[in-house]
Amino acid sequence: MPTATQMPPLLSPVSTDELGQLQLHLPTLKVVSYRGPGESGGVPTSLEPVVTRLGTKIHWFALSGVPTDPENQPAGFAFYNPQVPAALIERHQKIATGHLWPLLHGMPEKATFDFENWKSFRQLNEVLASEVLSVSSQSFPTLVWLHDYQLSLVAPLLAMQAGVLLCQFWHVPWPSPQVISQSPIAKELVDALLCNRVLGFHTTEYATNFLNTVQELVPNSQVDMLKMEVRRRRQTTKIVVMPLGIDFGLWQRLAKAARPVAEAISVKYRLANQIVLGVDRLDYTKGVLEKLDGIEAFLENSPSWQRRMHYVQLAQEPQSNEPTFQTYVDKVKQRVAAINAKFAKDGWEPIIFISGHVDQSELAAWYQAADVLAVNPIRDGLNLIAKEYVASRQDEQGALVLSRNAGCAAELAQGALIVNPQDPKEFANALQQALTMEVEEKRRRMTSMRRVVGWNQLHDWALGFLRQAIGAKNSP
Repeated sequence: MPTATQMPPLLSPVSTDELGQLQLHLPTLKVVSYRGPGESGGVPTSLEPVVTRLGTKIHWFALSGVPTDPENQPAGFAFYNPQVPAALIERHQKIATGHLWPLLHGMPEKATFDFENWKSFRQLNEVLASEVLSVSSQSFPTLVWLHDYQLSLVAPLLAMQAGVLLCQFWHVPWPSPQVISQSPIAKELVDALLCNRVLGFHTTEYATNFLNTVQELVPNSQVDMLKMEVRRRRQTTKIVVMPLGIDFGLWQRLAKAARPVAEAISVKYRLANQIVLGVDRLDYTKGVLEKLDGIEAFLENSPSWQRRMHYVQLAQEPQSNEPTFQTYVDKVKQRVAAINAKFAKDGWEPIIFISGHVDQSELAAWYQAADVLAVNPIRDGLNLIAKEYVASRQDEQGALVLSRNAGCAAELAQGALIVNPQDPKEFANALQQALTMEVEEKRRRMTSMRRVVGWNQLHDWALGFLRQAIGAKNSP
């Protein structure tokens, strides 16, 4: 297996000037995702240079989160929301969250499989593929950019059509062959992804795992580990490593506007002098329970910090109502209550638990108020929370305690305190270091991370990926 140093380097950022010099004709791009564009600063923003510079029309297909008011749609975009029966969506979701999610995050022991639900998963992918084909395109061939593991079977359905060129970005982890091969649908999943001309991953680890999986499950393929290519029959799939960026300028603007709110947060919530922040969806892959174990270990080992700090957990509901996720939510709440009861003193409790959605402006305020951000996933495709925190710290202060299993750990390793997410003692030691770090060391570490996050921005990621896809299209 090649080492990380043997892998091709991260693609360099693409400027809008460079995009204009590509001398390509891209009148239509179709984007396909499970959920729509969400809040400002997402993929639509990353594609705006394509629209404005090349005059491209973006057709966006998604099952939810699609803007319905034409006045709220960005110029050059058209959104489509296929109508799918609720029962079909429910069965599809059972496979997505009950089987694929734990499997892809390296937790096969949590994965359950039902073949009837898998047939519904296929059917929903067929519905969305049909919707994509029903909308006429102004270009031949048409470039289609696929997203999200929930739509992993769309590619082979579109690949059968003439004039459709496919590329896909895989936003979640790809586990080792030993893990993925335990699934009865592993081969079907791999075959589907190999229908793409270009397949993108956040990290070298995920890309290498995928290539090794192809070698094991698709023996008639030719896998070139150094070139990161898979050749099968007449199809060549190029594998690229491109960690997702954020809209750095957006978060700087949000942070500047939210500064007065950030200064008032301590008073509003009656917080201690030092604030440790966690921003997590209550999902068992996010390591929230393990982080609480680390908080408890810290309070036990460093009793002098009691009443001098607060851990604030901004908790978002899981994306599924499956029992596994709801059980996890209950466990987190019970654990918070137990730790607060154990260490409560004179009206002080160490953990402030705030549940519900927090918008970007509120997050920007919390990011600036926090002395430490703790990001502790057991496994995470990337984790944009860490990058948003860095972008918001224009004061070049604050510290980041980061799980080594977060996809962004490699990018931020020069500035973050990297920990084993399942070792409470290691987490507690890192938290002690973060809270006692000198101002200049904070500045050095934060400056290093801000340089990385500012270098690999959202539009660089999107344009770089499309450049790869167009290059693959034009190759023999």
